[in-house]
Amino acid sequence: MKRVEKFIVFIILVGLGLSFYFINSLQKEIITLKNELSETYYTLAKARQNEAKILNHAVIFLVKSTPTDFFLVPVNREISEELTPFTALNCLLLGPLPTENWLASVPSTTKLIGLSIFEGLATVNFSNEIQIDFNGGALLESLMIQAIVNTLTEFPEIKSVQILVNGEVVESIGGHIFIAEPLSRNNN
Repeated sequence: MKRVEKFIVFIILVGLGLSFYFINSLQKEIITLKNELSETYYTLAKARQNEAKILNHAVIFLVKSTPTDFFLVPVNREISEELTPFTALNCLLLGPLPTENWLASVPSTTKLIGLSIFEGLATVNFSNEIQIDFNGGALLESLMIQAIVNTLTEFPEIKSVQILVNGEVVESIGGHIFIAEPLSRNNN
């Protein structure tokens, strides 16, 4: 009987050893799967975050030139930062991309000094390059003013725009269009 008892004890010990081996293997597999799942969640969260950044679109207005006329055209710009009136205006100041056949609506040397919004009025302050480097007639000046106003009024919180040059109200940028008072969007 001792031999049978020893055999049973041996079988139980082998069974326990195998059980511990399989449990240990399963625990390692669970830890590996948890780590992979954690990495997958992290990668997915980063991808969603990057996708959210890419999905911001600013609508800016650039100039289309034909042999006989100029027109203002809305252009979508993808931006990787938060979409605000300030970022949209900066996109406008960057002008057309090298691959686009549009003309800049604002002189490329113009800098955005500041922008404030209060009770539907956006007050935008440009550097004096907007006047110094503007070389166009009444039509191009009108399109430039409309491009600024239309870009800002794409935001529902903005109803009108006051343009300043170096912090001062000016009568005109190029001598043709009166801008000393707030301007509203012109959908024509």
